[in-house]
Amino acid sequence: MADFHINKVPTFSLLQDESCESMEAKVMKASARIPVGVLIPALYHDLSSDAMHHIIEVLGSIPYVSKIYISLDQAKKEEFINAQKIVAPLGNRAVLVWNDKPEVSAVIQRIEKQLPLGIRGKGRAVWTCLGYIIGKSEVSAIAFHDADILTYDRDFLTRLLFPLMYLRFQFSKGYYIRYDKKLFGRVTRLFYFPLVRTLKDMFGSTEFLDYMGDFRYPLSGEFATYTSQARMMQFPSDWGIEVGLLGEIYRLVRESRICQIELTNRYDHKHQNVGSESEKGLYKMASDIARTFFTHLASNGVALNADLFRTVRLTYLKHAREMVGIYESLADMYDKRIDFDFHEELKTVEVFAKAIDSGVMDFADQHFGSPLIPDWKRVESAIDGILPDLVAAVELE
Repeated sequence: MADFHINKVPTFSLLQDESCESMEAKVMKASARIPVGVLIPALYHDLSSDAMHHIIEVLGSIPYVSKIYISLDQAKKEEFINAQKIVAPLGNRAVLVWNDKPEVSAVIQRIEKQLPLGIRGKGRAVWTCLGYIIGKSEVSAIAFHDADILTYDRDFLTRLLFPLMYLRFQFSKGYYIRYDKKLFGRVTRLFYFPLVRTLKDMFGSTEFLDYMGDFRYPLSGEFATYTSQARMMQFPSDWGIEVGLLGEIYRLVRESRICQIELTNRYDHKHQNVGSESEKGLYKMASDIARTFFTHLASNGVALNADLFRTVRLTYLKHAREMVGIYESLADMYDKRIDFDFHEELKTVEVFAKAIDSGVMDFADQHFGSPLIPDWKRVESAIDGILPDLVAAVELE
């Protein structure tokens, strides 16, 4: 969507029929002094999917990428062996970090004896691989994205990196629209944005909430930053990683050096079930996001109690139901292209309202509000020589 609308976060939209040849040439030139790496967290079923096979094919054709780091999580030995064959077309540019390798697990256990790392999840997979990247010191800029992107192409990665490599922003966040025959992005549409509006109603329009509400697709898994910056970042170990990262970047970087960039005309990846339990599906994601927001509020001096949480749930329901009506109107405009189930959307909102309650309980159970993984700067300080040990464990045949 081509526009020039900018609130707090510098925003670069995609122009129609835009060519990225000039962008790629500039990124290529900059990569001579700023080596580029790509970090992709993946479960085995994601890595072995058609989507990832296509991503590998595309990455193999991009000359400015020095290294592709794939963080293989919760995989058995035979799956790791198969994964090596899958990434083989990338040659020596590919690094497969097997998080469940006994030697790697032993290093992580040494860290856990001194510093809590939180539960296993996407955040932990990113963090472990990040430790290896920092320890190797091969790249200076890192692009992060998921393994299940169906609409991946060269321009996608080039646009994500361009603000970092050429415009010298310190953090680049990708955004896009998600639809096919129906509207996707349910957690963003029906949970994140109504929740931010709720918190603004209750606590006023603060700089932090304005910033968090200004991202076009805050839950996207695509972002880029410098390795030196990533070394100092804390983030949740679970599905709260995207919200946690935005909050952490807000703490570390001036807003004028943070940007968001539209990556593609339409984005598609695998779609999860909503779920109805605190450990599954989009319910789990919404619960983790709620808890992460509560942690940020509490850490900024906001006192949270039972009455306040009840108000959060009810105010959220009001905003979310209003948004369902707006999305229904949007679907009516394109009635031959987009199917819209009003009842199903409201059912999803009600599930997300319950997820707020789960997030409240999780927040109360956590001594520090959210299971943040310690940044690698602190880990290095706490355990001498831990990064060389992690690198050796990953590379051990």
